Amino acid sequence: MDNNEFIATVSQVNRRVGLTLKKDAALSAVSVKGEVSNFVRHYKSGHIYFTLKDSENSLKCVMFALEAESLNFTPENGQSVIARGKIQVYERDGVYQLYTNRLEPERHEQEQNPDSIFASFLKLKEKLQAEGVFSNSRTLPPYPQKICLITAKDGAALQDIISVFERRYPVLEVLLIPVTVQGKGAPDSIVKALRLANGEKCDIIILARGGGSTEDLWGFNDEDLARAVYASRVPVISAVGHETDFTIADFAADLRAPTPSAAAELATPDLSEIIPALDNLMANLKRRVSGITEKKLSKLNYLVDIINSRVNHLILHRKRELESAERVINALNPEKVFKRGYAAVFDKDGRAIKTAENVGVGDELDVKLAYGKLSVVVLGCEAPAPPD
Repeated sequence: MDNNEFIATVSQVNRRVGLTLKKDAALSAVSVKGEVSNFVRHYKSGHIYFTLKDSENSLKCVMFALEAESLNFTPENGQSVIARGKIQVYERDGVYQLYTNRLEPERHEQEQNPDSIFASFLKLKEKLQAEGVFSNSRTLPPYPQKICLITAKDGAALQDIISVFERRYPVLEVLLIPVTVQGKGAPDSIVKALRLANGEKCDIIILARGGGSTEDLWGFNDEDLARAVYASRVPVISAVGHETDFTIADFAADLRAPTPSAAAELATPDLSEIIPALDNLMANLKRRVSGITEKKLSKLNYLVDIINSRVNHLILHRKRELESAERVINALNPEKVFKRGYAAVFDKDGRAIKTAENVGVGDELDVKLAYGKLSVVVLGCEAPAPPD
């Protein structure tokens, strides 16, 4: 190593490049035309950050809050604009960017360039809307049992959604159908996943992807994918990118969520809120059942009293009838008559003798008494006088 060799630090290099750019008059006041991508407005500082791109390259841009406040329009991803400002280096990251002080839409030129990305997006959107592909708006089931999740298996969107499910609705069954969410193969991968999900007994399909540039999300602007979303028999929630990102899949879905986490919240109830409601419902149900039971029991007791009263009355009536019958039987009981001193007379053949006309002197008869019997011989008899 040459001891006289100058070895610069990263900061020194970045500073030198920055000074070089500042000395370039052509870059101190430059106007750049391109399509907006990755547009972000910082919620605290008010600064806006975006990328200008054409068919081959891209340029990072920043516009500070003071200049951003003067904008009379809100830039959108895919919109053709003209940005004016100066090229400088952001030394901390070693990145050069356009420090924008003026920004205006280039609408006329965009209309004259039908091949621009944004123009193709609008053309497809208009076509599908006219065909009714964006008409799905089915109501989501309030208490889903199973949700099919279509996303990358190693993406942040998956972890965000699962985290929300575990916090809000841990009883849910989740079926992950992993797909490619970026690049040329993404649309076909997602279309196949949608068909597979429709073969499952799920209540909701969530199509999700984390944030990214317009190019990263472009696979979700595919016509076949939009038609597959529209044709789904199961309601679809589209959660692609950030809140400011809109894709064709969003319009074809039943519901668009600004983020994957928001999609998870839209698809599920909060169990912590349901349980107290169920407790109140159960308490009300118990009170109603208790009230109904008390009324029925009171009515049952009333009926039992009536039945008991009628049964007792019937028993008493039957008892009196039985006693009366018993008195009659006792009165007619020959044994009772015998005990009062009466006797019954029978001939030797056991036939009852009812009148003296049937008996002659010398006949042998049996006399039954209350206790025992007598064998007698008739010494004489008196026949009854003939009736008048």
